[in-house]
Amino acid sequence: MDNDPEEDKKKRKERAKARAAPTKKKAAKPKKDEEVPEKKGKIVYKKMKVNFWRTRLHDEELGIHQQLKYTAKTRWFSKNFDIEGVIEIDGQKKCIIAFNKEQWEESPLLEKRLVCRYFTIMEETMDSKAKGGNYKGGIELSIAHSLIQSFEIKHAGPVFYAQIPGVKHLIRFVRGWRFIGSRWTFPLLPEEKDDKLQMVLAKGVIGPGRNYKFLIGKKIIARVDGHPIQKEYEIEIYDEVYAKDRIFVRYLILFGMACNFMDVAKKLVKKLFKQMQSTGTTDYKIPKTELDLFRNPRMMRR
Repeated sequence: MDNDPEEDKKKRKERAKARAAPTKKKAAKPKKDEEVPEKKGKIVYKKMKVNFWRTRLHDEELGIHQQLKYTAKTRWFSKNFDIEGVIEIDGQKKCIIAFNKEQWEESPLLEKRLVCRYFTIMEETMDSKAKGGNYKGGIELSIAHSLIQSFEIKHAGPVFYAQIPGVKHLIRFVRGWRFIGSRWTFPLLPEEKDDKLQMVLAKGVIGPGRNYKFLIGKKIIARVDGHPIQKEYEIEIYDEVYAKDRIFVRYLILFGMACNFMDVAKKLVKKLFKQMQSTGTTDYKIPKTELDLFRNPRMMRR
């Protein structure tokens, strides 16, 4: 997962407010003899939908020519990618989702690899130059890190790396252990002056689907409402500050994308983990792309 030098040079607009502990707004106490207003639902400041297509009809509609245009526009759109979904932001289709579908879905379980990215939708302009096609972020399943995490929690613990162009840090969506339900965590690392390190907990909601509440501390700031059969993952942000945090919004989109692959990833990691539980040794051959994630950054500067 290399950095993009062009994105690293870009100057990003600073957030209006540094990341700090979110505060809960306390409702004003009603005065004597004053009617108590009915409790309203949470205010949604931003809505996104990650929608993976269920059939190959969309592939035929797009055609190979459309995918070649993305390949020509950016090196982040790999030749083995298929466009397999769209992302809506506040009701408007903004981006396409692409991943190595054939390698992920048709390879034997122990040979599966996953790289999934999203890009702005390309549009033709009057001067015949395509607009859009920009890389916005991606996830990658690291089986080696997943096995390490599995030994830590003694259960299958998939790990997805998340990358956003222009952000020098790689964060990880890590599955933890919970007696009932599931839990994932990822950090918000300091990026601007006065930012603080924060941990985001994605706490699984017990019930059908793949639903999560996102908490920072004890405050619920967002939610994913997942429908694995329809391959749709609706995301809502309930905190105004975080709804304006573009990096945080992208991380939630990437988490929504990861939701589509969590079941197969867990099955894969569980099988490998069981094989090495008694010996602490695995025959899994770590590809260079995964091994590079273990490299010492201080040695790489030399």
